[in-house]
Amino acid sequence: MYVIGILSFILLLSTLVGAPVLPELSKELGASDTQVPIIVSSALATVVVLQFFSGTLADRFNPKRLLLVGALLGSVSSLLCVVATDWSQLLALRIIGGVADAISMPVLLLITATLGKDKPGKFFGILRSSQGLSFIAGPALGAAFSLISLRSPFLIDGILSLVAVVAIALLMRDEVKKEGEHAPNPNLLKTLKTIFIDKRIYAYILLGMSALFGFSIVYTFVASKSKILGFTPWQLGLIITAGALVFTIVSFFTGILSDRGYRKHMVITSQIIIITSGIGLALWGNSYTSIILIYSLFCAGEAMAFLLSFVYGAKIFESRHMGTAMGAFDSVIDLSLMIGPIIGISVYAATQQFAPVFYIVCIPAVLGLVGMTFHRAFDVK
Repeated sequence: MYVIGILSFILLLSTLVGAPVLPELSKELGASDTQVPIIVSSALATVVVLQFFSGTLADRFNPKRLLLVGALLGSVSSLLCVVATDWSQLLALRIIGGVADAISMPVLLLITATLGKDKPGKFFGILRSSQGLSFIAGPALGAAFSLISLRSPFLIDGILSLVAVVAIALLMRDEVKKEGEHAPNPNLLKTLKTIFIDKRIYAYILLGMSALFGFSIVYTFVASKSKILGFTPWQLGLIITAGALVFTIVSFFTGILSDRGYRKHMVITSQIIIITSGIGLALWGNSYTSIILIYSLFCAGEAMAFLLSFVYGAKIFESRHMGTAMGAFDSVIDLSLMIGPIIGISVYAATQQFAPVFYIVCIPAVLGLVGMTFHRAFDVK
């Protein structure tokens, strides 16, 4: 599992390295003000759409080979970004990068759920904490190499993905499928129907969305408010880094504690933290100290809710459909990363105030807290 954690760290790190320079490089290649956000969000949008279906590949084919394909495709797309001459080429290459991630992520989730059959909290904790570390290192590495050129982060991205290819080839065993249980199902839609007919999954989706919906708004508007309050880039970077560090640490220990019988208690606690953080940012987020403390607190609640949603999901999904289930489940939750900012921007445009935006963060968590306190879905052992 620690090998999977390392691979997850490298793959997500390579994705994040290019983030700091993407808007400026897009403008340099001729993108308009309306085209830049499309380029920036294209990889995420591709993952969200394709992963709903691409998880079935993990159930049908050798996971090691799929990871090799995903990492190699990601490397090639990043290296080609170095020589892109037009914004449309950059857009196409970012979409290909999203395809690579859509292939790789369900495989990582499948292997984690398989290895962590008896201790899903611990194993998902390793996966998510390794991804949290990449959120600390990726943007910092990209920002550092941007001082050389706008294209150098994509060169580093491509090299890191090649490192992942080598690591997968050397460190992963071929026998990651367990006892041939992942029998292929020729009817994808029938498989998805089988997965989503269990009503408990919607409670777990709400739990995961309470984390990512809130994060997408908090992340976006903490940055916007920081600019208005006159914070320097390094101060904003410190806020984001502190949140990522908290996410990493909390993910690891949440996973361990959830396997010791505290799962439902932690679910309820996560929703209370998210609600408290949203209200805190609305009422008291007016200084650097208050913002970094409340943002870090939010990231703690987000980490707990996000991790536990997958722990619960892994307990009810059939092993032979685990890749399909995990891919579709992750895709649905990730939709909130796109929906959250749209709603937040609409509310801010109508009110010209930050407080109503941060109150919106609380809505899924309030709904979750009411339902999760009594819902039997969270009594799953």
